[in-house]
Amino acid sequence: MKERGKAIVVGWDFSEYSKLALDHALFYAYQTNLKVCLIHIVRRESDIGKIEAKLQREVDHIYHTRGKRVDMMVRVGSVSSGLKAAAIEISAEVVFIGTHGVRGIQNYVGSHVLKTITNSVIPFVIVQAPREKHRRFTLVCPIDSRKECKEVLYWVTYLARLFGANISLVYPEYKMPEKRLKTKANVNFSKNYLRGLRMIYDEVKLDAKGFNNAIINYAKEKQADLILTITNRQPKVQNYFFVDKIQYLLANKEKIPVLCISPRKDLWLYGNYK
Repeated sequence: MKERGKAIVVGWDFSEYSKLALDHALFYAYQTNLKVCLIHIVRRESDIGKIEAKLQREVDHIYHTRGKRVDMMVRVGSVSSGLKAAAIEISAEVVFIGTHGVRGIQNYVGSHVLKTITNSVIPFVIVQAPREKHRRFTLVCPIDSRKECKEVLYWVTYLARLFGANISLVYPEYKMPEKRLKTKANVNFSKNYLRGLRMIYDEVKLDAKGFNNAIINYAKEKQADLILTITNRQPKVQNYFFVDKIQYLLANKEKIPVLCISPRKDLWLYGNYK
């Protein structure tokens, strides 16, 4: 499977958390032909010169310490819209962001970055800790009753082939008949999709009550390297229940990286995943 973009973006703010994001991004870059680009957003055009000089020193340091040449960009705008626009400008495949637990995610919510993630055509990977080295790369893919959840399957198969990864399909055991039937249909679709591509996977039922917590506990037990999740489409009015749920996954207590994918309307218009 070919890459969908030309670059891996790291949202860079000169903090230790952006360095964590870089560590994860470089690991992915070494497995692909994609370049890495650090993107910093400034509020005023007058700040560009001094920030470019500061960012160039970071780029030089990365080359001398990691042996990897990375690109850099400085753009004017808000953190959310500026980062998204810059990533689209260079045809990014994925954007890495480092953050500090719930407080960090709340800061992102406050600056509308969570809104950017839920509307972005480019996936975001949220990291909180240094990358852990495991014998085998493991992906945890939650499947639920939403039809959009099947959209993670492209990334599951792409990453599984890239890293030779284990795949775990996890799904809630709902009591409500309608949700249970929809989930079963999505799980069956996912299994057929993976089998059609000769992918080996585990299938695991989890408690529907506290499903997000069950996902995190299972991922910890499996020493997962990445959890993949699909967001809801951004509502016209902010849904704080949704924010709490997605925030819980992104800022999970075990600090497992999360790849966040937004639903694509075109897939449902043309029936690709029906």
